[in-house]
Amino acid sequence: MTLDSVANFVQVQASTGYSSSATSITLQSGQGSKLPATPFNLIWWNSTDYPNPANDPNVEIVRATNVTGDTVTVTRAQESTTATNKNTSGKTYSLVLGITAKMISDIQTALVGTPVYSETVSGSGTSFTLAHTPVSGSLRLYGAGQRLTGGGVDYTLSGTTLTMNNSYSAGQLIADYNY
Repeated sequence: MTLDSVANFVQVQASTGYSSSATSITLQSGQGSKLPATPFNLIWWNSTDYPNPANDPNVEIVRATNVTGDTVTVTRAQESTTATNKNTSGKTYSLVLGITAKMISDIQTALVGTPVYSETVSGSGTSFTLAHTPVSGSLRLYGAGQRLTGGGVDYTLSGTTLTMNNSYSAGQLIADYNY
């Protein structure tokens, strides 16, 4: 999975008003250069009346799919928001590249699987069974309180079946992993 492009402290302003069906936004002159390479989501709101976008009842998240100069091509009504008019005379409509629920969700997915699971592995000798199938590369093994993996410890893993090259007593092997 590739995460959206990011940049710090990016806030731009639309140059004119837009209807709820507009998919091309012209920014104030020179502001397109503030934006990173697409794709990414932007929060679009009436910044004249609502310094905090969370307070604007018509706030919208849009997906930037292309930036050419000061023109941003967007897909409207992202992340359960509604496409609304952004065209009240005398108002400034800003777009900010900020963290949204999509980014948090994408980060969680990009992390190796679900949260770390730690277990005392069942089995003994060289044959053990894990409760879940670990995500590749996430398995960390401990025996007698010391980390075993990484220091030349050899094992094979097939699904939930763990075969060690060295023998361990029941209850001695601990596995931490993502699944």
